[in-house]
Amino acid sequence: MKLQRTLIPAPSVKKPTEQENTESASSSTEKSSFSDTLRDSIDEVNRLQEQADQAIEALSKGETKDIAQTMMAVEKANVSFQLMTQVRNRLIEAYQEIMRMQS
Repeated sequence: MKLQRTLIPAPSVKKPTEQENTESASSSTEKSSFSDTLRDSIDEVNRLQEQADQAIEALSKGETKDIAQTMMAVEKANVSFQLMTQVRNRLIEAYQEIMRMQS
């Protein structure tokens, strides 16, 4: 299988106006930082864990008979926790790689 390269001309770039500059500056301040995104993700995982605990408790008390909903809540919490663990591992690997590059 051969791959062909095609050259597509770049669209013309216009000089941003002063209004566009202020709009882009205000939108960048509205964006959350990496730490905020990470914190929100951890909070979401915690929320899913709490929901799974409540579903298990309700099932064990006999308040609900829907085992499928309980299993869905438990699996959502499990998958989100595994994803969070993998992200943490990747962050640690990236940090260690940066530290190796500096020495």
